Amino acid sequence: MERGVKVALFVGGVLSLLLSGFTDNKQKNALLRPPGALQEPEFLATCLRCGKCAQVCPQRAIRIGQGTNGLAIGTPYLVPREAACDLCLTCTTVCSSGALRPVEKANVRMGLAEIDHDACLAWLGDECKICYTSCPFYDQAIKLEDHKRPLVDQAVCVGCGICEHVCIAEPAAITVQAGNADEG
Repeated sequence: MERGVKVALFVGGVLSLLLSGFTDNKQKNALLRPPGALQEPEFLATCLRCGKCAQVCPQRAIRIGQGTNGLAIGTPYLVPREAACDLCLTCTTVCSSGALRPVEKANVRMGLAEIDHDACLAWLGDECKICYTSCPFYDQAIKLEDHKRPLVDQAVCVGCGICEHVCIAEPAAITVQAGNADEG
């Protein structure tokens, strides 16, 4: 490994450890990381901020943190309402630092979808199943209660954000909250 890379990883690790108390990945405003991401403190310490993952993303779903993202500046994240992850996992193949690790699709845990029953059209009595039919884990991660109302199975949901992206409610009635690291 090049000396510069080692120094960058060391500095990132020290900063991550010192500030890990300020980066609770369970918060509602936590960044949704691409598939295969390490736990947040390790991710921040390991990511080289090279942007290769965003460059190869065929969905153009991966964004790069800007100045308003604090310690996460230069790191990849997703905004599912704008573009969702299709679980191609190409990003994991170009990550040379190991911040994004190869992972089986079923073991991806980017976050967890949550349904706002007060905003979901199906829960309000309208006919809508777009999140259910669009989910890559059809009839597994999102199931229908009484063949009408969507429910998220937390054990199966990978947090890809496709459900949030396709939701026809505005704002989206189903959103993905960051907070789970991939199990690998």
